Amino acid sequence: MSDTNYGQKKKGSSRFVVVAPHAAGDDIRTKEIAEEISRHLNASIVVNSKYIKPSNSRASSTPSKVEDFNKLSWSGTNQKYLWQRKHPHMKEFYDNIKDFAEQARQYGDGKAIIIYIHGIADNPEQVGIDIGFGARYHQGRLKGTQGTRDKHPEAGRNSGLVRAKRSDVITLKDTLEEKISGDHGLKVGVGEHYAAWSRQDGIQFHGGTKDHSMQLEISSLLRKPSNVKYTAKLIANALKKVYQV
Repeated sequence: MSDTNYGQKKKGSSRFVVVAPHAAGDDIRTKEIAEEISRHLNASIVVNSKYIKPSNSRASSTPSKVEDFNKLSWSGTNQKYLWQRKHPHMKEFYDNIKDFAEQARQYGDGKAIIIYIHGIADNPEQVGIDIGFGARYHQGRLKGTQGTRDKHPEAGRNSGLVRAKRSDVITLKDTLEEKISGDHGLKVGVGEHYAAWSRQDGIQFHGGTKDHSMQLEISSLLRKPSNVKYTAKLIANALKKVYQV
């Protein structure tokens, strides 16, 4: 990978782009998992390994390296991102993701698949992986922020778009869960913890394109050093099945 002002990047040769926005010390070992997924998929990869979130314990001692790379500044009035409110290196990060996504379309009939890798704590619900794509279940249906019948009652003022086909996400969920339920007694959620339906969320940066974008929140157990390769291969294989590569 080549070094950048925010971390690292590498161009791939497939329809996939893998992104790790919190790999500087917030979502532990998401860089390693993203790298492994990228290797399995021949995917482009973009990693923030320098900037930490304001909530990080090191934020007060390193103020020049504080910026949440998954929280964009969105103007609903102007319908655009306000990059001047963010660190310049964050714009570089998203410019690189955009460039890689445009290149990846040549391998996927004009559609790139952008996967953001995050981490969540182990939880009472036993969710090992939570898929965020702008919707979550309500009364057995995946609902987002738009319309009347399809609007989730908890969407509130969020206006983010559904960023992938619901049927693809269900297949991804079932494929991942079949494996981790047997191996670790865990399940896969869809927006159970983070629906990613705010326009400030990283995956929403790709709204208005034909690309699919989603985030995978991975539990602490599945991010243990002994599980990094297992988890990455599991995710890569599931993505291959869903997107038929």
